[in-house]
Amino acid sequence: MKKGLTILLCSLFVLVFLVACGADEPPISVDSPNGYEPLIDYPESEEAVERIRELVTVIDFYGNEIEVLTNPTVVAIYDWGVLDILYNIGFERTGIETLIIPNPAGIPASLSYFAEADFVFNGGSLFYVDRDVLDLVQPELVILGARSFGMNAAGERLDPEPRDAFRDETMARYETTAWVRLGPGRDINLIRDMEVSANALSLIFPDLAADIQAELAVILDGIAGVYELASASDSRAIFAMMMDATSLSVFHPGSRFNMLYEEFGFTAADPDASLAFTDQHGFDVRAEYLLALNPDIIFVLDRSNNMIGPGPAFENITSDPIIAQTSAAQNGNIIALDPTSWYTITGGFGAAQQMIADLMIYLSQ
Repeated sequence: MKKGLTILLCSLFVLVFLVACGADEPPISVDSPNGYEPLIDYPESEEAVERIRELVTVIDFYGNEIEVLTNPTVVAIYDWGVLDILYNIGFERTGIETLIIPNPAGIPASLSYFAEADFVFNGGSLFYVDRDVLDLVQPELVILGARSFGMNAAGERLDPEPRDAFRDETMARYETTAWVRLGPGRDINLIRDMEVSANALSLIFPDLAADIQAELAVILDGIAGVYELASASDSRAIFAMMMDATSLSVFHPGSRFNMLYEEFGFTAADPDASLAFTDQHGFDVRAEYLLALNPDIIFVLDRSNNMIGPGPAFENITSDPIIAQTSAAQNGNIIALDPTSWYTITGGFGAAQQMIADLMIYLSQ
């Protein structure tokens, strides 16, 4: 049955599957080495597990109460962070037999397990929910992310009104499907977003609940540990993102990377900029801006980087003669952040552990 479905999908929708994740996603290569392995190493069970199906009420990202049948076997997931949680806890124990995800060929390297799995089907992109695939597979549960329905089949961005109409029409089309919005939003609150996802997944997959909550507790302890060290150091930090080898954007409190300041405890290099500098894609600046702020630490996310570790854009910022005059540069405190964890899989357990590790590079000195 699965083989026939695969052939049918390939023949009917090869053009549709070319829809990419869009310009807002860093180009992650599935050939890159994993930045981290699953947090919990569970052996695969050779015995079929009889799972109870019952109706539970979960709370989604918006605070809505959604009724979902536990232990769904046909599921679509449009948020990498949610998939990251299930992978790191032990995806094989979910009982999912058919999984729809965005563009498996472009999946982040840390989730490459799903790239060529025979139970995985291409459901469009993070921005485009492919209804043709949903028509054929008929998922019991669809987990949406912040970017879902942001584009049409042609890869064109949708304004809010047509986006909402496309979403509502799609959801009404599948009367027996539960739709749950999880994962982070535009204004990311890392702890809240992870707790919402973890609590919902614990109800949907009760066999995994204890382990999900246990790992969440470990991560929250890790975040609290970073906060204690960072706030005590009183180090003035700034979050910078390199779109390519030459462009530089900064993110202050109130932006999509507000977690660096609020949840991880670093003092903002320019706290007065929090009201003016809150654009989700940051604000383009020149090297002179960083020199004027003279931060103690510059955390750099290199979106042009396909690899684990510093890329060419990061090397450009560290070698810039103006930035070299900052306290951060002179003290060796320009720190490279893992782009996948901070940008693409935010809200996942493996990603959160990597974020903690990135910040501890500075705090453990």
